[in-house]
Amino acid sequence: MEDSRKRDFVQAIRALWIEQKTRELLYLEALKKDSMGPCRRILSQGHVSALLFQKEIRWIYDYFKCFLTDKELGDTNHIAARTALKMLEDVEEKEQIATCLKKIEAATLQLYKMLRTYVDKDSEARIMLDEHLVRISEFYEALSKLELGTRSRIGYIAAA
Repeated sequence: MEDSRKRDFVQAIRALWIEQKTRELLYLEALKKDSMGPCRRILSQGHVSALLFQKEIRWIYDYFKCFLTDKELGDTNHIAARTALKMLEDVEEKEQIATCLKKIEAATLQLYKMLRTYVDKDSEARIMLDEHLVRISEFYEALSKLELGTRSRIGYIAAA
């Protein structure tokens, strides 16, 4: 990898690491909300996937680290995560929580798509990134349905 491409790769993987840390914290915070009872399964899966994906992203980083010079991923600044947590603290409705989580999933999907361009198509790292992309897309879809849940019910009530 050339130097500018190395720097871009490091920035992309660090951004993805931070985004996964944010996902972990947000799903955990959403699980604490009383109103999320019926959604606990998807929230638990989101939280566990964030933890697993962080480990796998670290593996990708470590794999390429012999070519890179950068701080450890664990040293990242969590200001973005704290900001997202603050936004979620004041929200209680399932649909609003789903909207917050969906925004973070959309940002995470974009980072995965960008990071994929830095690894070879046939590499194990690319396969792993593609698997993450599929799973996060599934979370995004599930959150979209949850977000629309009340809106569609309101539409039926108004039509009656």
